Amino acid sequence: MNCCALTKTMAKLLVMPHQDIIDGFKGAVDFYVYMGIPCARAWPKSPGKQRSPAVMARWPIFSFASKEWPNLSQAVQNAFIELATDSGLSGRDMFMRAYLSGLYRYPIP
Repeated sequence: MNCCALTKTMAKLLVMPHQDIIDGFKGAVDFYVYMGIPCARAWPKSPGKQRSPAVMARWPIFSFASKEWPNLSQAVQNAFIELATDSGLSGRDMFMRAYLSGLYRYPIP
């Protein structure tokens, strides 16, 4: 395998381009902000149909959690939405994280 095939290209930008420019590169260039720095990289590629056994083993768990969000009461959904405020996640994303890997990763004294 060519060693360069594994190289990921990323560029730091001085400023984030206008949305029209970003839209023009959709599917080719991924623009994002990392730690306050505007960046661009080659659009992420799908790894194809082959997945590792560990990834495939989590599919039923992810599927169940995805289907459960609408079944939560509005009060519980609102709690996740409020918890997600200023986190960069949606309430649903916060729920998925909590369900899949635990909301709090360390013991609370």
